[in-house]
Amino acid sequence: GKPTGTVECIPQKTSSDEDYCASYINDEGQQNVKISSGQWRIEPPLPLLPTYVNVLPGQASTLRFHLTLLTPVRRNAISFPRDQILLLQSNTFRTRQYSSGARTLLPYQYAKDASQRQLEEQLNHETGDRRLDGNDIFETLGGYKDVAEMVLERDEKRRRWKEVEGALPILDSSAYAGRRTDVNELLEDEKRWGIWPGDTEFMTVERGVVLAAVVKESKQNTGFFPWMRDGGGLEEPVVVGKWRALPM
Repeated sequence: GKPTGTVECIPQKTSSDEDYCASYINDEGQQNVKISSGQWRIEPPLPLLPTYVNVLPGQASTLRFHLTLLTPVRRNAISFPRDQILLLQSNTFRTRQYSSGARTLLPYQYAKDASQRQLEEQLNHETGDRRLDGNDIFETLGGYKDVAEMVLERDEKRRRWKEVEGALPILDSSAYAGRRTDVNELLEDEKRWGIWPGDTEFMTVERGVVLAAVVKESKQNTGFFPWMRDGGGLEEPVVVGKWRALPM
């Protein structure tokens, strides 16, 4: 899609009156980094194929933007050259979208946690299934069969949850203790909501990832001998960090 707007760095001043946008600490002390502006866009959600042919209620939109490092960066084993492009992306929700998405996720979350809890209760050494003690071989085999079925059920419910959780709001255990009250509390959390430039409706931006385009070496042989290997490669995005946005 086409970019919607521009992201610009708010410059800071060093003691020598030089502009920089960010800083970090490495073995040589504090390092200042200059970053050029980039463009951003918010993409609408797409169906989670192949399982879901339609967009889920409250499914996230995706905020994407890029920035370019004007200063080389090096910390521990990580280094980026000058003009390295960083791609940043995150799920984003408007209030109605977030509320709907949380309620879409809750049944998957409940089912996953309930199946794990039931399995743990079955295996508990003090209060669990006494057939697993091994006193009767036939009873023990029946107990193992039931446990195996519970494991399969747990894994299937976790798979279904995993399939959707990356496109729906992030909820921890405190958020889904009650279906209605706690979701409303999240909607009223002022630290979570802000107005995106050019918009009038409140939005939240969840913690996102930082990707860098790196060249992946090609190991394809172009001849009969190893030294005839093709040395070219293709660029692919690799996750190099995480980021978060705070409303101002």
